[in-house]
Amino acid sequence: MNPTTSRRNLLKVGLGALPVISLAGTMPAFVPQFAFAEGAQRPDQSNDNILVVLQLTGGNDGLNTVIPFADDAYYRARPKIGIKKNLVTGLDDHFGLNPSLGVLKNMFDLGHLAIVNGCGYPKPNRSHFRSMEIWHTANPAKSEPTGWLGHYLDHAARGGLAPIFPLNIGTELPQALVAEGTPVPSIEKLEDFRLKSNLTSKEAARERKLVLDLNKASDDQSPALKFLARQATNAIIATDKVHNLANQNSSGVYYGYEGLGRQLQLITNLIAANSGTRLFYLQFAGFDTHANQQQMHDTLFAQLSQALFAFHQDLTQKGLIDKVTLMCFSEFGRRVAENSSQGTDHGAAAPMFVIGGKVKGGVHGKMPSLTDLDDGDLKYTTDFRRVYATLLDKWLNADSAKVLGAKFEPIGFL
Repeated sequence: MNPTTSRRNLLKVGLGALPVISLAGTMPAFVPQFAFAEGAQRPDQSNDNILVVLQLTGGNDGLNTVIPFADDAYYRARPKIGIKKNLVTGLDDHFGLNPSLGVLKNMFDLGHLAIVNGCGYPKPNRSHFRSMEIWHTANPAKSEPTGWLGHYLDHAARGGLAPIFPLNIGTELPQALVAEGTPVPSIEKLEDFRLKSNLTSKEAARERKLVLDLNKASDDQSPALKFLARQATNAIIATDKVHNLANQNSSGVYYGYEGLGRQLQLITNLIAANSGTRLFYLQFAGFDTHANQQQMHDTLFAQLSQALFAFHQDLTQKGLIDKVTLMCFSEFGRRVAENSSQGTDHGAAAPMFVIGGKVKGGVHGKMPSLTDLDDGDLKYTTDFRRVYATLLDKWLNADSAKVLGAKFEPIGFL
């Protein structure tokens, strides 16, 4: 079997349509033994910083997330859904967290949680679809087919930077990860790394030869096929290590039974397994709170805070917290005034969270005025692309101007 035939077979038997790759059920049975086959390219550890991007889908209400409890205008605008001062988890004399996010104060006090106020962009769009597209592409001016992280992946590939090995946790690849030449695999859960246990010795030998052939250098390989070859040989992680970590869970950290906690635990296990994956993306939905917002927030924030707290605690216990930075965003905030259904409608600017051992915690950026509004919405004070640029330049060692198409002033959280 020649390498060309092997690559064709690989595309046929499991990796599916690019740029989305599903790994479920396609892992060769010998991956634990040949995770780094002879001649395979190991990740360059010269910069092994890891970025995790968490998307809160639906437009999270920033004012009831990070609460400006010292501003009476907040309570005038929200007589029913405003969080009472005595319930707010205070961070300083002006701001506090929603009580359902109270456990995050621990990492704030450690200096590992940065809150960036007033994040948005010029001429905000209140459509879920268009606003999410703007955040994914980092281009408020026009639509683009590829995303800002996709640009980063292409930039890294063209510039000879350390391999990134991105991974999307979920069924749908976000536009942020869509690239021109770098396919991104998607998985949902640890079971997607199942090994085939029913192979005959002949079938196992055939798969072994397939992956070894894929791993051979070939001048006619496109960047996408080279990536697929690496994915087949490295399989993103040494699968047995991940299973062992998941089964042992030696830290005993409780992530919660809900989907977000399980996904963050999977990411922690992949990081602890030294998988080489340096970019993770996941989504947590349900934040379109037009009615009964407080009840919805109580449920959503309980899951979110438990998952983030466990993620931070687990990485800390494993000695990995300094290698990881997590950025959390939503496509827009909500209007300042509550509506008649004890909820909030689509708005504009909102805070972002950045979490990590190397993060310079605290409150960053100017809080927008609650009275000087843009048709009922907060006026943004921090261009969200400044957050992206800071992460690209100071964490991922990339050229943010090339990735984002313009230069944006960094923020002091890194």
